[in-house]
Amino acid sequence: MVRVIIALICGGAILALALLALPAGRESLRDAKKFASFHRYLRHIEGSLHLSDVMIAMPDGPRLATDVYLPRRSDAGPDVGPDVGLPTILVRLPYGKRRYHEVRRWVDLFLPHGFAVVVQDMRGRWGSQGVFAPYPNAAGDGVATLDWIVDQPWSSGRVGTIGCSALGESQIILGAARHPAHQAMIPIGAGGAIGTARGAYGFFGLFEGGIPGLAPAIGWFSRFGGKTADKMAGARIVPADALSTLPFRDAIARTRPDPTDFGPMLDRFATPGGFDGWGYISDDDRFSVPTLLVDTWYDPSVQSTLVLADLIGESAPSVRTIIAPGSHCETEAAFFAGKLGDIAVSGGARKQLDDTYVAFMSHHLRSAPPPGLPPFTTFVLGQDTWLETAHWPPDRARKTTWTLSADRLVVEDQTGGPAQGRSFTSDPRDPVPSLGGAICCTGDPDMRIGPIYQNPIEARRDILLFTSDPLSGPLRIAGPLEARLQVSADVPDTDLVVRLTDVDQQGRSLLVQEGALRLRYRDGVADPALMQPGQIYDVTVRMRDIAWLVKPGHRLRLHVAGSSFPRLSLNMNGGGDPHRETHPHPARITIHMSGDTASSLTLFTLPQ
Repeated sequence: MVRVIIALICGGAILALALLALPAGRESLRDAKKFASFHRYLRHIEGSLHLSDVMIAMPDGPRLATDVYLPRRSDAGPDVGPDVGLPTILVRLPYGKRRYHEVRRWVDLFLPHGFAVVVQDMRGRWGSQGVFAPYPNAAGDGVATLDWIVDQPWSSGRVGTIGCSALGESQIILGAARHPAHQAMIPIGAGGAIGTARGAYGFFGLFEGGIPGLAPAIGWFSRFGGKTADKMAGARIVPADALSTLPFRDAIARTRPDPTDFGPMLDRFATPGGFDGWGYISDDDRFSVPTLLVDTWYDPSVQSTLVLADLIGESAPSVRTIIAPGSHCETEAAFFAGKLGDIAVSGGARKQLDDTYVAFMSHHLRSAPPPGLPPFTTFVLGQDTWLETAHWPPDRARKTTWTLSADRLVVEDQTGGPAQGRSFTSDPRDPVPSLGGAICCTGDPDMRIGPIYQNPIEARRDILLFTSDPLSGPLRIAGPLEARLQVSADVPDTDLVVRLTDVDQQGRSLLVQEGALRLRYRDGVADPALMQPGQIYDVTVRMRDIAWLVKPGHRLRLHVAGSSFPRLSLNMNGGGDPHRETHPHPARITIHMSGDTASSLTLFTLPQ
């Protein structure tokens, strides 16, 4: 008998090792672990899994797998009786409703406060039927799910939505449908919902100034790009192969053979009206649902979040926005770590955001008192304080312009002087390395995020530096940043990447924010035009917004470069389809200063 037991143990170990040697085997073992973890979790929740894998039919046929969690009746509150029903929190996601950590967070947060929680796999994902895409079905599937919730005997007919990234982007798209039961939403890190609105052309957060994000695209589509439930396994990423793939359009095909939306989304971007019907927000959309937008300064789409706050606020009755320090979906990690990148963040400044979420939902779904939020609550990095304002940028903020002169940033107006120019060569074969900044979803744990010291790249010959004199007093930045540059090049198309840094007395150059622009889109994505070699163009490169304190004695510094690799995809500079080009062309780029119109940096500052 002992020999039999030993043989079974050894056989099981050999089978496990064999499974681990195969991608499918590794995925099966991971699924088994998550299945066991989920069932352990169910034994400890403050309520019950009332409905498991109920399949809700969509109007066009596919059925979507949905779980319903109900609180203990004693948690429901005095205003919820047997004939009244429960306010409901709806979470829709593409990452697996019983696998993804965020689901448990919302179930654990809202069940004890007497909310029902409904969690659904998006179309084509995990337990749901159909074919996934981001996000032509988000509105229709969301509306059908809201209709189903309203018809349930446990429902009060009042529904709120919550979640980060894809879980937030789909909320905003659903919000534009203005379903009467959708009475509150908390999209977090959801600027990727923006489409053409206010000229953003963001689409899934894939594009910045017309340039696709390379590392984020490789990371997300390789791991999560499967379009049907039988293709949920993520691909193993070999960064050296994936990041160096040319043409860029084939990068995901190198990591997984099944179809994804990566290539089609690149093609749609270059096609007028290519994203029509995909749900991304345009200037024509209107909203009626009270909204709490939450984001962080180093989320790639934070600028789009602020645009959406303005756009949604034009028609919705109540819009509040919170911008924390942190990276994509990491709204509180910086407080626990005591830092963000290379800047210190005080743990004592942390806000209890979970309490705010419950208060916001309780107000709009069960008529509790309002949480008392101002329209904008933004964290000031370097000062460790929260700024509460009625508008963004704040009403008290004043636009300040710094002129580029030789290698300096100066406040004085330098227009009308002798013409100057500084040039550099941007070579796609030797791109400027990315150091920190707003980045997400790469799958690379070694890629640092946020305000990182830029000194390791500042000696490169393909970066121009413009530095101010030491500041005599503090400078509190609060608002958008942009560089207006007079540019010429010897190629028909190239990219510009600009960074603002904060240089301390020791010469350490800390990234504040950055932005980028593909120059064929200098007049807007809807009006692309190649450049004439040698002609000077007036170009505006918008950086992400920020709230930041520059201390006395520090200096401002502006970087101007032609690439940021691997954060952004490379431009081969040939003027053809940038997603299909394979032959690199070094670009000689000149920034022109003084003369009739100066190149400049513009930012908003608050008086002390």
